[in-house]
Amino acid sequence: MRYNFTKTILALLFGLTAKVAIAQVNITGTVKDVKGEALFGVSVYLEKTTRGAVTDLDGTFKIENVKPGNYVLVFSYVGFKTERATIQVVVGKNTVVNKTLKEDEKNLNEMVVVGYGVQRKSEVTGSVSRIGGEKLNDMPAPSFEAQLQGKAAGVQVTVGSGLAGSASVIRIRGIASISAGGDPLYVIDGIPITQDYFINGNSGAMNNNPLASINPDDIESIDILKDAAATAIYGSRGANGVIIVTTKRGKDGGLKMEAGAQVGISLPTARPNMLQSKEYLQLYQEAWENDGNTGLARLPGGVTWEQALKTNTNWVDEMIGVGMKQNYHVSASQTIKKLAYFANVSYNDNGSFLVGNSYQRLSGRLNADYTLNKNIKMGITSSLSRGQNNRVDAAWSGGLGAAMSTALPIYPIYNEDGSWFTGGTNPMRALKLKDWRTVELRALNGAYIEYYARKNLTIRAQASYDYMDLTDYIYEPKALINSTHEGVSKKNPNWISNYNYVLTANYQWKIGLRHTFESLVGNEYQRNIHASQRQEAFNMTRPFYKQKPEAANLNVFSNPEQVYAFLSYFGRVNYRFLDRYFAQVTARVDGSSRFGLNNRYGFFPAVSAGWIISREEFMKSYKAISYAKLRASIGRNGNANLPNYQRFGTYSPAENQIRYAGNPTTYPTRLANDNLRWETSVVTDVSLDMGFFKDRITGELAYYFKRSKDVLAELQVPKSSGFSNYWDNVGQINNSGIELNMNARVIDKPSFKWNLSFNVARNFNKIVSIGVYSEDAVSGGTNDTRVVIGSPVGTNFLVRFSHIEAETGKPVYLDINGNKTYKWDPADRVAVGSVLPKAVGGITNQFTYKGWDVSMMWIYSFGANIYESSAKRQLGVVTDWNMREDLHDRWRKPGDQSEFPVLTQNTATYGSATPWINTTQWLHSGDYLRLRNLTIGYTLPKVWANQIKMNQIRAFVIATNFITITKFPGLDPEIARDFDNSTDRNMSANITYLTPPQEKSFSLGVNLSF
Repeated sequence: MRYNFTKTILALLFGLTAKVAIAQVNITGTVKDVKGEALFGVSVYLEKTTRGAVTDLDGTFKIENVKPGNYVLVFSYVGFKTERATIQVVVGKNTVVNKTLKEDEKNLNEMVVVGYGVQRKSEVTGSVSRIGGEKLNDMPAPSFEAQLQGKAAGVQVTVGSGLAGSASVIRIRGIASISAGGDPLYVIDGIPITQDYFINGNSGAMNNNPLASINPDDIESIDILKDAAATAIYGSRGANGVIIVTTKRGKDGGLKMEAGAQVGISLPTARPNMLQSKEYLQLYQEAWENDGNTGLARLPGGVTWEQALKTNTNWVDEMIGVGMKQNYHVSASQTIKKLAYFANVSYNDNGSFLVGNSYQRLSGRLNADYTLNKNIKMGITSSLSRGQNNRVDAAWSGGLGAAMSTALPIYPIYNEDGSWFTGGTNPMRALKLKDWRTVELRALNGAYIEYYARKNLTIRAQASYDYMDLTDYIYEPKALINSTHEGVSKKNPNWISNYNYVLTANYQWKIGLRHTFESLVGNEYQRNIHASQRQEAFNMTRPFYKQKPEAANLNVFSNPEQVYAFLSYFGRVNYRFLDRYFAQVTARVDGSSRFGLNNRYGFFPAVSAGWIISREEFMKSYKAISYAKLRASIGRNGNANLPNYQRFGTYSPAENQIRYAGNPTTYPTRLANDNLRWETSVVTDVSLDMGFFKDRITGELAYYFKRSKDVLAELQVPKSSGFSNYWDNVGQINNSGIELNMNARVIDKPSFKWNLSFNVARNFNKIVSIGVYSEDAVSGGTNDTRVVIGSPVGTNFLVRFSHIEAETGKPVYLDINGNKTYKWDPADRVAVGSVLPKAVGGITNQFTYKGWDVSMMWIYSFGANIYESSAKRQLGVVTDWNMREDLHDRWRKPGDQSEFPVLTQNTATYGSATPWINTTQWLHSGDYLRLRNLTIGYTLPKVWANQIKMNQIRAFVIATNFITITKFPGLDPEIARDFDNSTDRNMSANITYLTPPQEKSFSLGVNLSF
């Protein structure tokens, strides 16, 4: 018998392979949620091994070739509770394990929205602050951005004045520009919205607020992106931070309805202390006599002394009343099979304490998501609102501003015959006769489709349309304009169409069980078109919206259409190792129509990393530390927020119809700048997130440094050049700062809870260079705020006031060298004061006891100065302005130690040729501590609510700006006034001029759910 060696070897190998195949089997199964929907992307692995898999679109998984034995199978998915199953694998039999995962509310709350996606907070490597929608509606506010105040470290919110619908000023980690916009980018449901504050210019009734039409009741959450790692995905628009607003969408389960009602009143936080008639006449006569005159002084407005002594008009009382507030909303959400929707209707009437001023908003929203099949999901985001701002003159244009200036107490409202007094300023006449309103129609609409192309690959396309129809109506009858014909009606419509599309692809993959990658690539295009007109009609008896003008009386002026566009390509890769090491690389290429041909595109990359130290083995011995994470990032982003067409040279028709060879002529008015380029910032951020005692105390400490180069500035060029203003990239600005945010569950018992939140931040800002230009070349500052090398943007540049000389009562100043002088000379101006607070933040205490809840939020700012521009006229040279009661502390005789100088109508007495001079006498401490919000609520026991078919009933009372502690002598230490342009908004944020104070409000409300 012959021995076949080859056949024997093959037989042995076949038998061994069969034995191994019989010994190793597969583990399969399906993972679903509590509704029975398949979950895609769930990690399924065998504990203490490197074996595992990820569920596909059907929720199924398969772990192949598992040796027999006992195992623990782990199911892990973001937003769901981790589950474990003990299994036994036996020879020759595949194991099937099906699992249902339940949502983990705690983990869901840890999800944050980042650019074009979401991430679990523990995996985020950038600096992102998240504010839930429930924290936004804790107080009435002009618009939702004001409700961010005091709730995020490094986000400085200066709430607008008491005018209804006024805009706030938000600065995220300082100001990095001189003339380009310094406000953050707002993205609502993926739509970068129109946010032009200067559509109506500086009207005296506060700049346009592009956020006022957005309903806070619609908001689910707000995520604030602060560092380059978070904002670089938005490239050219991320230099000032990004605020991402996510609105509510349909929730799981049956029909859920909510309704709420709120009513309240509005009062000023402070009232001007202007002189009454008797006091005014005394001081006016005193100034007259101090100047060497005899007899009775000649009074302003042609008023006789006899008339003046009979008149005592309190113009402040005439301009200030009690504003009424009301807010109502009804919402519904439901999931019906594959359709989920959220709908809301809301009406808000925000009455100001300024008589005649209110902002009314009627808004509706419908958000819907539909799952077509396992591969396709689509949805819409749609909102429509109508905002009507019933405006009144304020600040420099009149109203309360006039009551604090040229409306004198000796002026009557009416003459003896009942006609309007017209000899001097009469703000009541304008208030009653002038009809002024701004109507805004706003539609934010978007649609998306998601396609799950294959395992771990999602393709998403979104298109959106942001439409704004903003029309300003002004009607002035002949009784107001002293015309022989009927009144004049003005209509200034603006139509803004903002188109946007985004196409992204997201792919996730794993290498073993330790290495997880997620990549995103995308393309975005935005086009904004702004058309406007000016219409004027004469011989009108009513405004445009009530009367159609005759063609012969109508003049229409169409302004040139304004268009800009962005074209962008971006990408992001996230890496996770062992659930404790994280890294991210982001890059974006932006093209903008606003820049010169030589610099049309910009590149904005960022890298970041995170390390959860507390998950390391060596940290287990530190029992008090429950969480510790270190984050670091560096990246570059840009700023393209400047007026359109500044790169072009412009020409204007010659004056006096100058002609050449019989033809019309034009002349150049602005130089072209083909090298105009992006303002860029390189930002470094280092942060430490901490949790102590099982996260009973949590906190975040962050340090950042931002270097902004090629800073955009509008410059004044020498008149000898034949030109005036010119935009260029001028130099460098540095911002650095530190932020601390702490949260503590001080008491956490079932019947009583006390939560404490605290945040503080400090920003350091310095202009390092403005290139080849001089400091005087930069225009835009108000009241001598300007560019000063080595100082912050908008530094006060003033002559220093020393004291009032006791012998003469004259003001004494300091010259450039610090020597005392009686002469005010602008050549002696120096950089003084601080436009930046040394500390800004908020403190919130929340208490719950059984059905009761109490919330108190204090905000504060320390270390900054405010320049009170109106004080130099109310407390300086005596003119046709009223004066303040502060002048009781004035010099009257030799030896007096006083705060204010001798009264005079002669400017030379104060050492100046002009009556109103800027000195440090009007630069005051802006420190304040304000009880921004106090809420007391009670929720009825659920059994009581159920008896009337309700799920929950909560009643509450809210007080805003209830207490303000400050030494600022003006009306309000927290100011946001009218600005002329972005340069003024950046350079003069600490200037107040007849600005109405903020409101103090008290409201009652009830919320129902059923």
